[in-house]
Amino acid sequence: MLDFRLQVLEEVDSSNSVVKRALEDGQPEGLAIQARRQTGGYGRQGRGWASPEGGMYLSLLLRPQVPPVQLPTLSLVTGLAVREALRSLVVAKEARRIVVKWPNDVVYDGGASEPPAFDATGAADADGGALAVEERFDKAALRKMCGISLESHGGGICIGIGVNVLSPAFPSPVSGNRPLYLAELGFGHTCQQQQAVDEVAHAVLRQFACHYTQWLAEGFAPFVAAFSQENPLMGKRVEMVDVQGRPLACGTVQSVDAAGNLLLLTADGSRAMGFGEAHIL
Repeated sequence: MLDFRLQVLEEVDSSNSVVKRALEDGQPEGLAIQARRQTGGYGRQGRGWASPEGGMYLSLLLRPQVPPVQLPTLSLVTGLAVREALRSLVVAKEARRIVVKWPNDVVYDGGASEPPAFDATGAADADGGALAVEERFDKAALRKMCGISLESHGGGICIGIGVNVLSPAFPSPVSGNRPLYLAELGFGHTCQQQQAVDEVAHAVLRQFACHYTQWLAEGFAPFVAAFSQENPLMGKRVEMVDVQGRPLACGTVQSVDAAGNLLLLTADGSRAMGFGEAHIL
């Protein structure tokens, strides 16, 4: 199993940039760069990622010797590894709500994948009833906990992982969505800030090393069931859009196949989507 060489830096432009320079220099697989702060952090598809102190910003240097067709599935495997790492840090009732939204967004499902269920006890109180309904829909949002990016560079792969750990004084939206911080689930209240962030980094590295070793040996097939379980998109009608927001397809999510494609049932039959972003309709 891969034993990562972790380096912790106080501030960088982007931990991904540090790893990409290391790839250019020919450094071997297994370098991990953790940054306390980033001045130019970014996520999937180059989107900006707010990087205040209190978040976990980690980049990995990999040189996987696998068929090119297998490489795209590493993105999904990384999402699963982070999901399991974050679940291990919170209580069980919260852990089950940490899920992976295809392809690799780790989100907190506050009820978006469940049928609406409102508490009628406040119906007699107009103000209280309105508040109850507002809170129910607020919790139904999929709130982003982690962003993941993968880049081919210098003959290898740079994986960037950003986890929302401790709530900043003035939180900002993540790609237009409300973020959720591990601290909101009870994590990190009994230790200092850096200790909490480091605990997350070590949990992610441990879990990723296990998943990566299996992926190298067996590909994505062993992970299909784990990815499909508790998938917030499963059975949902979604619109697939490209990086510019242009529609690609519309249909009901059926499953994920062994190549990591999202399978949709559309008006024209089944369609495998290998890229794009899914918006629940």
